[in-house]
Amino acid sequence: MTAPDPSVTLTPLRQEIDRLDEKILELIQKRALTAIELGKLKKKNSLPIMDLGRERTVLTRLTQNVTPDQGLGPEAVAAVFTEIIKACREAQAPTKVTYLGPAGTFSHAAALEQFGRLSYFIAADDLTQVFRTAESGEADFALVPFENTTEGIVGQTLDLLTGTNLRVQAMINLKVNLSLMSAHGDLSRLKVISSHPQALAQCRNWLALNMPGVELRPTVSTAAGATLALSDDACAVIGHPALATFYNLNVISGNLEDFQHNQTCFLILSRDDSPQTGQDRTLLWFAAPHNSGSLYKCLQPLADAGVNLTRLHSRPNPQSPWEYLFFLELEGHFKEEKVIKAIAALASESDKCSVLGSYEPPTVPFKPLASQAKS
Repeated sequence: MTAPDPSVTLTPLRQEIDRLDEKILELIQKRALTAIELGKLKKKNSLPIMDLGRERTVLTRLTQNVTPDQGLGPEAVAAVFTEIIKACREAQAPTKVTYLGPAGTFSHAAALEQFGRLSYFIAADDLTQVFRTAESGEADFALVPFENTTEGIVGQTLDLLTGTNLRVQAMINLKVNLSLMSAHGDLSRLKVISSHPQALAQCRNWLALNMPGVELRPTVSTAAGATLALSDDACAVIGHPALATFYNLNVISGNLEDFQHNQTCFLILSRDDSPQTGQDRTLLWFAAPHNSGSLYKCLQPLADAGVNLTRLHSRPNPQSPWEYLFFLELEGHFKEEKVIKAIAALASESDKCSVLGSYEPPTVPFKPLASQAKS
């Protein structure tokens, strides 16, 4: 019996896929044109192009009734439409994003995840330059690290927030995934491991168990560590797996982090405020008077107004030795009536108070609803 010709049996299905691809492309182009018109309307009304609340609503609507037996499951559908949304956002207005560089850092990975590869990225040498690039209008958005779940708050970011006119428009989380990489990929040849101090600290247990006696060499960034690894065969770098792509390195081992739930929280800053969504949080800072009970008096109005406090950090006041600034996050948008009243009362008890912006709380990567997961 003669075996069927594969080209004959596959042709009808391939033709159907080609036809569907053309139809999908036609609809995506129509969506992009509609997004461009929406962008013009937003610009006319001084509204921000990026609206994370709206984007999440779109993804929820598209995936809430999807089941795997239909072809793609909810996670796959969300992944596809996330890229479509990013591309259409770029069609509305090319987005310029500045971040703490160079390429391959965790900040770069977070920027790529949030804005997509079609955006124009501006790598800055330090956090001060990140802020200044966005403040000057050279970039539309600045992405800055805010807090890590194991290493804590990023003090320089807090310091820079007190002297900027940028607004916090969003907060996002990036899971910390650390890999060991070198130019050759041979573990036995390594004598030095270089990386940013936080990346080294987040792999203490793995390093002690697997690389005893190897020199740990701190660098200003994980990307700087990658540069060292490229120039020295005895050196490897610990960093985000993206470094391997950008610096042509070989991954020796992955998932080195001591805490598998380790995440870094980033702030997205722009010159615009985000719209109310009904599930917002507000970030602000204030200076409490240097006397007994002053912090209690500043925070009491929040409790009186029924406003929930979700974050509180202190930071030394560079203008007044041994005095502190306080950064707090509370539930609600700063334009909500009860939040307005609570912040006004707080401001009356403090030496200085400044609202940094409102945003939706960061969410974990998309997961199907419980009802979908059972389908």
